[in-house]
Amino acid sequence: MDTVLPHVSLSFARAPSPWLAYARALLPRPALAPPGYVQPLIEARLDAVRAAPDRVEAYRAVCGYAEDATMPLTFPHVLAMPLHLAILTAPAFPVRLIGLVHIANSITRLHVIDRHAAPDLRCALTAMRETARGQEFDLKTEALLSGERVWSETSTFLARRRDVPAREDAAGSAMSMPVGMNTSLWSAAEDVGRRYAGVSGDYNPIHLAGFSARLLGFPQAIAHGMWTLARTAATIEAQADRAIAILNAAFKLPVLLPSQVQLHTWDEGAGCAFALTAADGAKPHINGTARYG
Repeated sequence: MDTVLPHVSLSFARAPSPWLAYARALLPRPALAPPGYVQPLIEARLDAVRAAPDRVEAYRAVCGYAEDATMPLTFPHVLAMPLHLAILTAPAFPVRLIGLVHIANSITRLHVIDRHAAPDLRCALTAMRETARGQEFDLKTEALLSGERVWSETSTFLARRRDVPAREDAAGSAMSMPVGMNTSLWSAAEDVGRRYAGVSGDYNPIHLAGFSARLLGFPQAIAHGMWTLARTAATIEAQADRAIAILNAAFKLPVLLPSQVQLHTWDEGAGCAFALTAADGAKPHINGTARYG
């Protein structure tokens, strides 16, 4: 007989306040769920979520997407972020948000979404997985128009065990890259964390300034993982002159601000594989694949 998970449902008439979620994130919680813990299914939903056109255009500018009448591939993640924060700071979620690491992201665009559209959003946090690195949680998001799923995403988060160094964990799974790949160099500016926060609503202090990042154990501010992924996707789409339908990525070491990075791409199947590294190629930031629509 299948195990039925406990179920928590969060329904909102309007987007929940990220600031309230940030306040809840400061409340004491354990770094890891206790042995034997059963993670309940936590769902959240919000209908007819519309972004102001100037916000979409500002997002394009920050992330490097070309002008278009549609939503950029990664933009629905931004629309859903208030729901993500509500789930990850809900009393039913067992670990603290601060220190939770975004380690992977998978996006599928089933249909193009007009930039003026107002999709219904459905988010769900599913069962916890115990791994050698720590406890992993999958946060699934769907965008629907007229009841039809047009976009979906799975974001995977890790509550890391203290005895697994972050640097060794990330560097140990760097992607091997073939000869003859395409390489482009671009900059992650010192202020991109603040600029991305302004369009995304993600004001985590590790991204905003050196002094606030140092308070949380980082040597300097780091780029948002989803900005880094969006900038990567925008570059791939511009180089290929084709839209991405499926994007899979594993986050490795964070991008320090400011810095320069290299994006390496090579053909693979109906799309490409890619690796984002430091400018000297020594540090991996993101590995992944893209399939064109």
